[in-house]
Amino acid sequence: MGGDSFFREFDHTGDLGIIVEAPSRAELFARATIAMAWLMVERGGVRALERREIAVRADSNADRLHDLLAAALNLFMIDGFIWCNATAVENDGEVVAALLGECFDPARHQLITEIKAVTYHRLAIEHDRGGWHATVVFDI
Repeated sequence: MGGDSFFREFDHTGDLGIIVEAPSRAELFARATIAMAWLMVERGGVRALERREIAVRADSNADRLHDLLAAALNLFMIDGFIWCNATAVENDGEVVAALLGECFDPARHQLITEIKAVTYHRLAIEHDRGGWHATVVFDI
C-alpha cells in the first residue's frame, strides 16, 4: 500500500471496517484519521484552510487509536470540521494529531458515509517487519 492506497475497506455486517498500514506508529494514527475522513466525505472537495489539534492519552495503542478517532469523529459531528490531511506525533503515551481541513459545506462537500461511532470490535494494532497495521470497525 502506498500513496493513496494506505488503507482498504472490508465488509462487516452492519458496520464498516478498514485496515490501515504505515511505516511508523505515529503515521499509522495519522493515516487512520485521514482514512476515516475519506470514508465520510468525498476527499476531492476538502481544502486545507484551517488546522485543528486533538490530543489523547491512553495506556495502550488500541485505546489511543480508538480515542483519537472518536475525538476526530466528534470534531466532525459537533463542529462540522472535515479534514483532508493529518499528522501525528507521540510523546509518553499521548498522541497529538493536527488535522488540516475546513468546515463542512453541504453545497460543496459530498457526504459518503455517516459514521456513528468508532468501535472496539476487532480493534487491533500490530507491528511486524512490514511496518504498523491497524484494524478498525466503525458503526454506521
